[in-house]
Amino acid sequence: MYRSILAISEGGPEAAMSFRLAAMIASMFGGTVDAVHFSETHPGDADIAAQAMPFLKRVTDDRLKSRALESERAYRELLAPLPGATFTGGHGVTRAQLITMGRFANLLLLGRPGADAEHIAPETVRVALYECARPVVIAPPNPNPAPISSVVVAWNGSAQAARAAGFALPFLKTAAKVTVLVAGATPDEVGTTHLLRTFDRHGIAAAVESMDHDAVTGRARGDGLLDYAHDRGANLLVMGAYGHGGVTNLLGLGGATARVIAACPVPLLLAH
Repeated sequence: MYRSILAISEGGPEAAMSFRLAAMIASMFGGTVDAVHFSETHPGDADIAAQAMPFLKRVTDDRLKSRALESERAYRELLAPLPGATFTGGHGVTRAQLITMGRFANLLLLGRPGADAEHIAPETVRVALYECARPVVIAPPNPNPAPISSVVVAWNGSAQAARAAGFALPFLKTAAKVTVLVAGATPDEVGTTHLLRTFDRHGIAAAVESMDHDAVTGRARGDGLLDYAHDRGANLLVMGAYGHGGVTNLLGLGGATARVIAACPVPLLLAH
């Protein structure tokens, strides 16, 4: 169960994205949320440029303070009412501290990268996916407040896909509909029967469908997956995260990764 959720904000539009979805998931599973404001940029980082243009430091520092206040405001509005919820604000959280916090959470929540010209920073996404060893949910800009009832699990038989499917079990158990989507292979080639057996032992009845994407580009594969999830009425997409930490090579669909992360209209659960 997701009893301990870490929701990360860098103070832009993603604060409301991640905090709102974190509150919904916490309510689903009787959990709570530890919210944290984290920024890869800190007051004083513009000091070199400020030697020639002192006003630049003031502008940068004021912007960073404003973003920190936005994280705190979103916390008070969306998460503070939850029993046990906490907020860590300011600019004192280091990357190492964020990793430690993430490793003790059941689930990490981030707003969609690219929703803001400055944040969420790609490095923050990399740290969450590759250093915290926990599942990461990317929140869309306008998540549907309705319960998560239809889930699509992208499956290719890999270790990363298996971890993602395992981490998603609490969602799958509560969903009315679960679909395992096998892309670029036959179900037998990627051990789908074993996955279905495990699901069945958890009381999860899943359907299996296939999608052939070998003849199209990575972007088109991403669009195909998004179209599939939309056509099936999914409100959660589950995928394995691949690569060596680069945010443009996260998933088993290769070039589809950036497209799925940037455009997925529903929450996206990733695991490495």
